[in-house]
Amino acid sequence: MTAVLALDLDQTLIYSARSAEPLDGVDTIWVEDYLGEPLSLMTVRAHELLASLSERHDVVPVTTRTPEQFGRVRLPWRQPYAICANGGILLQQGIRDAAWDARVAADLTAVLPAGEVAGRVEEVAGQHWVRTVRQVEELFVYLVAQDRGAIPAAWLDGLTAWAGSQGWAVSVQGRKVYVVPLMLSKGAAAVRVAELLGGRLLAAGDSLLDRSLLEEASAAARPAHGELHALGYDRPGLFVSPTRGARAAEEILSYLGDRADFVTG
Repeated sequence: MTAVLALDLDQTLIYSARSAEPLDGVDTIWVEDYLGEPLSLMTVRAHELLASLSERHDVVPVTTRTPEQFGRVRLPWRQPYAICANGGILLQQGIRDAAWDARVAADLTAVLPAGEVAGRVEEVAGQHWVRTVRQVEELFVYLVAQDRGAIPAAWLDGLTAWAGSQGWAVSVQGRKVYVVPLMLSKGAAAVRVAELLGGRLLAAGDSLLDRSLLEEASAAARPAHGELHALGYDRPGLFVSPTRGARAAEEILSYLGDRADFVTG
C-alpha cells in the first residue's frame, strides 16, 4: 500500500530565484524555463528527495497553474495524476478527466459566473500598477501587478469583501491576485485522486488556496513563508518548516516522506 502525497508546486516545491532565498550556497537545479530564460528552481537535495518519494508513494502535483503552465515544469517523475487550475482540472496521464470537468461545471452554477468576476477585476486594468488581468476558462480570474507593493490596499479590501458576498475568495501570492470560487478546491480534487488511487492523503502547501488541501489530509505541512504563514495558519499535527525559501522544500519532503512510510507500515 502506498500513500498519496498531494504537493503544491510554486513556493512550496519550486521557487523563482528571488523567492528561493536564503540559499547559503546550497546547490540548485532549474526545473522551468520561460521564453528561453530560467524561471523556477529547486535545491538539488529537494529534487532528490522528491524523486525518491515518487518511487515509494503516489506523488500528485497540485497547482493553480493551467495545464499549459504546469507543462513547463520538469519534475523528476512521471505523474499519472496532476491537479491544475486550483482543483478545477484533473489530469490523468496528461488527459483531462471529463467526469471531473462535469462535476466542477455543475458546482459553479451556484455562484456568479467567472466572466462577471473578470469584469469587476478589469475595472482597474488600465491603471499603472496593473500588468494584466486574465480569466482561466470559467474557473477563476487573476490579476498580475507590476509589483506586490503597488497593489492598493483599499482596492484589495474592497475586492475581497465583494468577492466574498458572491461566493468567491481572494488570494494574494506575490504579484498575483487570484479570485477563485469558494467551492473550487484543491482539497476536493486531492480527495478524489486519493479515492482513485486507494491511498491515505498527505499534503503540503503555502497559500490560502492550499488551505483546503491541508485540511483534507491526514498529515500536512507548510513552509515558514507565504500566505498561510502570514496568517498564522495552524491545524492539529501541522508541520511547519524550520527554514523559509527553497530549503523549506527539503524539510517538508523529508517530513512527509517519513510520515508516508509510517502510515503505510
